[in-house]
Amino acid sequence: MPRRAKRKELKVNTDLKLMPLMNIIIALIPMLLLSAVFLEVKVIETSLPRDADASVAAAQPATPPLDLAVHVRGDVYVIEGHGVSPLLVPRRATAAAPDSAATLLLSQALKAITAAHPGTTEVRIVAEARTRYQEVIALMDVARAAGLVNPALEGAGDATPNTGGI
Repeated sequence: MPRRAKRKELKVNTDLKLMPLMNIIIALIPMLLLSAVFLEVKVIETSLPRDADASVAAAQPATPPLDLAVHVRGDVYVIEGHGVSPLLVPRRATAAAPDSAATLLLSQALKAITAAHPGTTEVRIVAEARTRYQEVIALMDVARAAGLVNPALEGAGDATPNTGGI
């Protein structure tokens, strides 16, 4: 009977070589940090428009609130409120932000209203769906410069009524 050959025991090296992996990680970390984009995040403080039902439920003051609003329409800004006659300020409909003439007229009108109604700090900016954000932000800046520190944004919906049938 032939003898079986003895098997040689193979010795396997089980040590992990972590040094090459650490070298790769040390090289990748600075590259990832250099390629990262750092953005400055800014916050614009606004408030929601008051609900009509909630304001009725609250104790009603002797004089009604001003409820000042700036409506952004096709080619005009309309400033209106309780006890204030509507003021029309012409605007360029194609511009992304109010031009300097419109900004100056808006600022003067809002300053006159806040001077006539001391204690008024709220204004609603009623913008149509096609109004650009840059214009809304510019209107908020004009309102803050006029002393109206609590601007609220409200949507006006579609400006063109639906006249077609179903």
